[in-house]
Amino acid sequence: MKVRTVGILLGMTIAAASLSGCSRNAATEAANESAEIEKEGNGEDAETQAAMEEAEKQESEEEAGDAKAETEEEEAEEPAVKVGVLLPDENEGTWSSDGQSLKEYLEADGYEAELVYAEGDSQKQVSQIMDMAEAEIPVLIIAPVDEYGLTEALEQTKEKNIYVFSYDKLIRDSDGVNYYAAFSRRSAGRAVAEAIVEEKELEKAREAQESRTIEFLMGSQDDVQSLFFYNGIMEILKPYLDDGTLVCSSARTSFEDTGILRFGRNRAESEMKKILEEFYQDTKRPDIICTGFDGAACAAADVLKEKGIYSFGENWPLITGFGCDPEGVKNIADGRIFCSVFMNRNNLAEECVKMVDTYLKGESPEVNNYEEYDNGKKIIGTYLCDVQIINEENYKELINQGDAQEEGKDVERI
Repeated sequence: MKVRTVGILLGMTIAAASLSGCSRNAATEAANESAEIEKEGNGEDAETQAAMEEAEKQESEEEAGDAKAETEEEEAEEPAVKVGVLLPDENEGTWSSDGQSLKEYLEADGYEAELVYAEGDSQKQVSQIMDMAEAEIPVLIIAPVDEYGLTEALEQTKEKNIYVFSYDKLIRDSDGVNYYAAFSRRSAGRAVAEAIVEEKELEKAREAQESRTIEFLMGSQDDVQSLFFYNGIMEILKPYLDDGTLVCSSARTSFEDTGILRFGRNRAESEMKKILEEFYQDTKRPDIICTGFDGAACAAADVLKEKGIYSFGENWPLITGFGCDPEGVKNIADGRIFCSVFMNRNNLAEECVKMVDTYLKGESPEVNNYEEYDNGKKIIGTYLCDVQIINEENYKELINQGDAQEEGKDVERI
């Protein structure tokens, strides 16, 4: 019985142990499986999270790229600021060249140039100004056909706060003009007069109490720039006229008496003939003929040639011009004209566009003269460009620069 009881207990212990081992193994396996599943689940979440973050980043970059593209597209589509350029006549070489220069400089600065010509018609130019005022173009560059004919039109531009830059010729009788770009005609007049004083040795003549004769054919009486040129000349020459070192035989020394209306060459030729016939008989001639434009200088040279006075004779006078047009340069090369004044119009266009650009950027344009240019309503802030005296010594440089006709180089002397 005792032996049997021990056997029974032993069997139960073995069975319990067996059962306990099975339970532990199952539990361990279950725990291991659960941990593995959790581990795998955590890995999937991390990968998913990373993928989502990457997608969000890419989407954000795409949105930023789209926004930038839209901004660039909007900027590209935004039209350039317009600037109106109104010039007198395309068929006149000077204005045609100026128009192209102004247009090129404006476009280089990022503006759109609306360039129009008035065909020499003041009323057409008025209509052009009114059209641009209606379109509210913020800035106009105007070289007037008629300096006195734009008063009403510029009342409209002023009402609309449109800035007006008078170009080369000063617009008169209007407070709608804001700035003026031009050449220093007064300085040019002084330079011509100084060349006369030096070449004709007027200081020596004064000391020796000798005299030289002089006649004047100035620019148009209705052109304010011609008046400035005349004033510059007289600043230097008037003392010599006052003390008798210079003698004007015709007694025509005022701007009104010496001006050639509308710069007419035929008118200049007619006036020169009258002066010679009335005051210089036979082969006599003035020692000096001072003119306000090359057309008058060339006309004077033609009249002298007809009169039988030749450039290589001692009787040929000193003739001065203004403008350096091709015929004037030819006459300098030929020896008939002593000197002329060169105005670099590319420089004028460039400086005017600089003023416009400065204004449109919200700053005050540079001016170097705020005293002399009164248009009848107010003094206009002015930028004056320099000029250059051209004579027989340097005219070839001018030709080589392409600023005059090549044919001016080799001209047969008369």
